[in-house]
Amino acid sequence: MNPLSKIKHEIIIVIAISIIVVATVAAFQFLSTKEVKEEEKEKTKWVYCGAITLLVPDMRSIKDPEFVRYPDHRVFRDSQGFYYIVASFFKTDGAWLTGVIKTKDLRSYTFVGFTPTSMDGKIAPYCIYNPDDGKFYLYYSDWKNTVDIDIRLARLGLAIGTDINSPSEFADHGYLTIENMPEILSPNLGWDPYIAKVDDAYYMLISAAKYEMHLATAKNLGTKWNYTKIAVTGTLENPTLFCLNSKWYMLVGIYNGRGYDLYSSEDLKYWNIVKKNFFQDGNYSELPSGSTSLIVDGVFYHLYQVPLGEDRYELCLAYIKVEDLIAEINKVE
Repeated sequence: MNPLSKIKHEIIIVIAISIIVVATVAAFQFLSTKEVKEEEKEKTKWVYCGAITLLVPDMRSIKDPEFVRYPDHRVFRDSQGFYYIVASFFKTDGAWLTGVIKTKDLRSYTFVGFTPTSMDGKIAPYCIYNPDDGKFYLYYSDWKNTVDIDIRLARLGLAIGTDINSPSEFADHGYLTIENMPEILSPNLGWDPYIAKVDDAYYMLISAAKYEMHLATAKNLGTKWNYTKIAVTGTLENPTLFCLNSKWYMLVGIYNGRGYDLYSSEDLKYWNIVKKNFFQDGNYSELPSGSTSLIVDGVFYHLYQVPLGEDRYELCLAYIKVEDLIAEINKVE
């Protein structure tokens, strides 16, 4: 091969290789873009509505929202169509009170009122309406009468009222007695009580962060409970439960977590991890656990607390179609 032909041959090889490289890069970019778009498409199944608007006199911060429910875990709704939410309110005067807000459409919220000032510190609530006696059972965590070991532990208690629109008239019935509670938590230590009735028994999940999440049971709503077992191991707190296809699911996290882990259970007694950080909000690198949820007209709504800095919080709302939520769970379960 003469020198000129050799040069032409080498040029052709270089051009061919360049074309292959360009084509490969283009194909890779196309596939990568497609994957990114598919990921974005997946992400958009959750609709993030941002912070709810709530006007409350002298409110500095709000945390720990919980929908008021019936014993069987259905969400309570009054004759006018209002859902009610109890939450921890931190006021500018230093008072920590349980407050009540209500909503019809899950978009706009109205402040109802606070529990009595004598219940200062008794927050992180869970409220059940019992239609058998027409009373509202407000379980709380007393964060101004704590036991300090290597962490602070609140005392669990109960207040009872007859009108959710008059929380200032609720009467405090004192602390719980939980028989056979582990020594470190005895007789009523923990926080974020969460209660549901299955068959003829009430089940209470009790958070204790590094000291696990525990389960207690009772035949009736009141201050007398019996310790059953550790429900979930790990450093966790403040769950919200929902039921799909006869199976229970729990979203739960921790105060310095990035998101909510998803657990499942057949009976509320034994829980299995489904996926870590199942629910996250891309606007927040840290998402301290504290939320509530409900399903309405085929849509799952998640109302959760978000940090504002300086130990202040507000509530945000996100939702997803139940069919999409089931699909997401099926991918990881």
